[in-house]
Order: sequence, then C-alpha cells, then structure tokens
Amino acid sequence: MQISDETLMALADGELDPAAAGDIQKAVAADPLLAARYERFVRTRQILAEAARARPAIGGEDPLAAMIRAGSLRPAPLSQPANLNRRPLLAAAASVALAVVGLGWWLWPDAGPAAIPAAELAALESLPSGETRALEDGAELTMIASFTTEQGQFCREYETLRDARIRIVLACREAEGWQGRFAAVIEGEQSGYVPASGDVSLEAALRDLGAGAPLTPAEEASALGIDARG
Repeated sequence: MQISDETLMALADGELDPAAAGDIQKAVAADPLLAARYERFVRTRQILAEAARARPAIGGEDPLAAMIRAGSLRPAPLSQPANLNRRPLLAAAASVALAVVGLGWWLWPDAGPAAIPAAELAALESLPSGETRALEDGAELTMIASFTTEQGQFCREYETLRDARIRIVLACREAEGWQGRFAAVIEGEQSGYVPASGDVSLEAALRDLGAGAPLTPAEEASALGIDARG
C-alpha cells in the first residue's frame, strides 16, 4: 500500500475521515518503516509548533505562525508531484516544498565534518531531540530526532530557523566526525514560501540512508553518552 507524505500528514492533523484514518492507521501499525515516517511527521509538528509558540513576537508576527495561519486558510491540494515532501508544520501551505542546495541531495561536496558549523556540531553532540538552542548568529536550532541506519550508523535530524528561512539537515556520525547527508532550505518571500533550488524528497534521503525508527530518549542519550535525566 503506497501512502504519500500528504496522507500521513493529514492523518497526523486529524484531517482524514474516520474510515480513511482507520485504514491508514492499520497500514502504519503493520509497517515499521511507514510507522517511522509517520512518527517523524507527528514529532516534528509538535516540536516546531512548540518552538513557534515560544518565540517572542519581535518586529511582527513570527514567520512560522504566519505560514500556519495562511496555510489554514488555503488548504493544499491532495495531488502533488512525487518529488515534493512538505514538512508537517507547513503541510497546509500549498506553496511549500523542500529544496536541496547543491547537487542531488548532497549539500556538501566533500561531505566533511568541517562543513557543518561549529555551533551545529556542538548541538549534534549534546542537544536532546525536542529541545531548541539559540545560536550566536541569531538562528534557533531544533533537534528533531535521532535514528540509526541499517548499518548501525548514528544519525540525527535537525532544523534551524532564522527570520523566514528554515533549513533542514540530516547528519551522521562517522569515525572522523559528523558528516552532512542531506540539507534543504525553505525561503520566505512576500508572495509565499518557495523552494530555493530544485525539489527533493526528505523521505528519499531517509530511505537511501536506511533510517530506522526514531530512537527513544534513553537510546539517544546512550548514543550521545549523556545522562537521559539531564
């Protein structure tokens, strides 16, 4: 059963009719990979919604809040090109799509750990999923989830928010340090939120990595070598 990201996000938002929701929930329960996709959508929506509520309204409305409000007034069509993969919090905004900066879904040609800013490297090493950290450049970094690949590699997904620019990153820990595996940018413009470059699917990147289900807080803390109790 092929289930699109839009359908999973509609399920997370409670927008499906009871019969359709029941069918999708059964499929999710029977498919670990589908369940992992759905859990990421739900968790990301919750985390970013909390971050948006926590942000002070300085110099006008928070851009995320504006996007949510605008999207609620303009539901997205159910039929979208397969290469669009919209984030849960932004699912209702018809003009939102993820865009990779660079060639394919690789952001960094050398894929080296030095390509990730030091502040983000520090967050990768210590920030628990679900928490947000303010960076010196004025951005806010929210750690979304941690997971392991089929080969047992430890990876993390996080997002940075600055003004009307959202950046989504997947990074994996190698012997020589953290390496970026995927990055996408959503830029804000007066006419709406549009991709900064060619479209790509976050789902495809996760699939190519062989991503498993998000780690529990205890599993994540063990992988990071920190105390889960904080």
